[in-house]
Amino acid sequence: MSASDSAAAGREDALSSSKSPFKMASLGLFFVFLIILFGLFKLPEARVTTLVQSYIQSALDPYGIYMTDRGRSLSLLKGFKYNLDHPSLELPDLTRVDLDELEVHPLFSALLSGKLGARASLKQGNSELVAEGRGRGGKMDADLSIADVDLGKFGVFSFLGIKGAGGITGKIHLDGNLSSLDTLNGNIDLRLRNLRLDEQTLYGFRLPTILVSDGTLNIEVRNGKLIFKDVRIGKSNDDITLNATGDLTLNRFLNSSQLNMRVVFGTSQKLKASLSFLDSMLASSKQKDGQFAYKLTGTLSNPFPSPDPSK
Repeated sequence: MSASDSAAAGREDALSSSKSPFKMASLGLFFVFLIILFGLFKLPEARVTTLVQSYIQSALDPYGIYMTDRGRSLSLLKGFKYNLDHPSLELPDLTRVDLDELEVHPLFSALLSGKLGARASLKQGNSELVAEGRGRGGKMDADLSIADVDLGKFGVFSFLGIKGAGGITGKIHLDGNLSSLDTLNGNIDLRLRNLRLDEQTLYGFRLPTILVSDGTLNIEVRNGKLIFKDVRIGKSNDDITLNATGDLTLNRFLNSSQLNMRVVFGTSQKLKASLSFLDSMLASSKQKDGQFAYKLTGTLSNPFPSPDPSK
């Protein structure tokens, strides 16, 4: 089995349809409806916060994440704002992610147009995630702004079963119908910096510390198809470099999304010395410049890699 096959198999569970991020977006809009409903009926704040917290936890349950906090409040007079003080997330591997604040409030401008809308911000030190969305029925229009977020401290790497750190900044915009992913349009524009994978065993291989200075993810979403305009990770002096071209066509079940990609990657001398079997195992995909090239077809959960070195 190639390294690409092993990596894909390890991610299959995380991509199951029951954990679709599009379902999370629709749950978020319903959460705003609850806040407004509770405000109109003027229920006791303690009861409201308990019910809202129960709803948030039910949205996290499919991911195996448990959330606690130091305190919660609901302001019905200052914009219907719901606030969690120092929320903590316990991930499936028992890793604990400590955050500073989670704040959610409805967008009244969306209500005036007959839609549900919400803005949520999650803070940890100088890092901040801000999500804003509007929707009605299955249709939605959502934006995500990411400011200097550490993938390690936010628990992203831990959730993927990886030990490491690194920053990410950028924006994501999506609009369309959640029940028909071929209607989705938008763009993904992200920048990675100072990525570090700690020494660890991953997919059965013992890896040394891996350092990557930066990366770019510039992807256009057009009628449910993710088109890789500029997807690259690492520079010539980094431990890993990778360039991906092609596209990914979304399916209603994400793990059945269709791949049509070409991936070219290289490794540093340090990594080659640590993984001496790479050259022989990937010999058929090796290019004249020493990099390895594969064409990826099949589905996201079951990709079919075939060597595709430049002629």
